[in-house]
Amino acid sequence: MFKVFLTHILPVFSIIGLGYLLMHRRFIEENFIASANRLVYYVAVPAMLFHEVARSSFSENFHGGAVLSMLAGLAVVTATGFCMAHLSPRPTSFKATFVHSSFHGNLGYMAYAIAFYALGEKSFAQTATLSSFLIVAQNLLAVCVFAYYKPKNGGSVGTDRFNLRDTLQRIATNPIIVSVTAATAFSYLSLSLHPAISQSLKILSGMALPLALLLIGTSLSFQAFTKLLSAMSVIGFLKLFIFPSIAYGLMRWWHVPSAFHTPVLILTAAPPATITYIMASELGGDTQLAAAATSFLTLFSGFTYAVLLSLHG
Repeated sequence: MFKVFLTHILPVFSIIGLGYLLMHRRFIEENFIASANRLVYYVAVPAMLFHEVARSSFSENFHGGAVLSMLAGLAVVTATGFCMAHLSPRPTSFKATFVHSSFHGNLGYMAYAIAFYALGEKSFAQTATLSSFLIVAQNLLAVCVFAYYKPKNGGSVGTDRFNLRDTLQRIATNPIIVSVTAATAFSYLSLSLHPAISQSLKILSGMALPLALLLIGTSLSFQAFTKLLSAMSVIGFLKLFIFPSIAYGLMRWWHVPSAFHTPVLILTAAPPATITYIMASELGGDTQLAAAATSFLTLFSGFTYAVLLSLHG
């Protein structure tokens, strides 16, 4: 496991650490972070996904059993989070963010980086293809969570801006989903990219994951670490252990080919996404819990990913 950590995990987390250091040394400014996030999310990562998936074989990258295993695990973890939140005396804002953080993983930045650098291009294409289904499901569930916990009197700040139609429209126009869908069509129809286009996408793709990892580092925050440790531990147990364990168990039960096991585990074991903080801020959730859980579990996922890759890599 130590060799796996040094070879595959430490290089990824060293870039995250560099982002954190550069942010706190004020080498990176807030204006740059906002622009870089847009560049990565709307241009670089979609270009990388399209380039990798379009050049690969659809039949080799997709398996219905793998998708169902992820979605079933997602449903179980979400239901468990709801049950735990129901038993808690905490306010609804805390409950909404607790449930949301327990299932919404950072696929676009974290899972893709681990898959690309640890598994190589072939398995990364599988990871990208499968991820589109999980991205859609995560976002739909996030809508349901905040709709369920929306105060009846509309008292929480930001809840009046909640709009189901707008949210579904954002899902349909999500650049990652659009990119993977278009690339899957190319792959399924056995279309080929012109060499000039392929090379341009390859060059553009080169900045996607390094810049994404730097941006993860700039977003880390540990201000409320101590008082939220118990909640973060439960979220981590659900997100980093239970979710991938259920998905893996179902894949074994349904005889999903072993080539899909590690990509699915990397996706389901991703730490909470930054979007959990954004949605908490906009829809009346607990921003402190979202920021703390995202930061702490991003770092802790270095250990869980090392274990995962040691056992299944």
